[in-house]
Amino acid sequence: MLYFAYGSNLNKQQMSIRCPKAKALGAAYIVGWRLVFRGVADIERTNDPSAMLPVGFWDITDECLQALDHYEGYPRLYRKVEINGAMTYVMNASGYSPPSKFYFDGIWRGYSDFGLDQTELWHAKDWVDELELAG
Repeated sequence: MLYFAYGSNLNKQQMSIRCPKAKALGAAYIVGWRLVFRGVADIERTNDPSAMLPVGFWDITDECLQALDHYEGYPRLYRKVEINGAMTYVMNASGYSPPSKFYFDGIWRGYSDFGLDQTELWHAKDWVDELELAG
């Protein structure tokens, strides 16, 4: 099954523990979506024509899918969606809040693992930090 990660599941070391049979396939950018933080990573559609969501693609087994469902709190916390032919998870919650430093650092490592530009990651964190300061 083709799965794409945009948060902590980009981190290859963490995925080797969660889903040892998963195979990293490469990186891409998905137009029309953006990374946001709701304490943890999430994505949402946007009308911004310049928005590009950095993702890492994985080939996962049924066993991996079960492990990811458990990790992601499916179906309570996240639901599954298909975008451009690949499965991913989207949160059921709304609202925004910053990630912990530990969680953010794990995602930052995942961006490095997949060779992704970290601009969008920092932009999402800075945006939610500004919202928290303003609120």
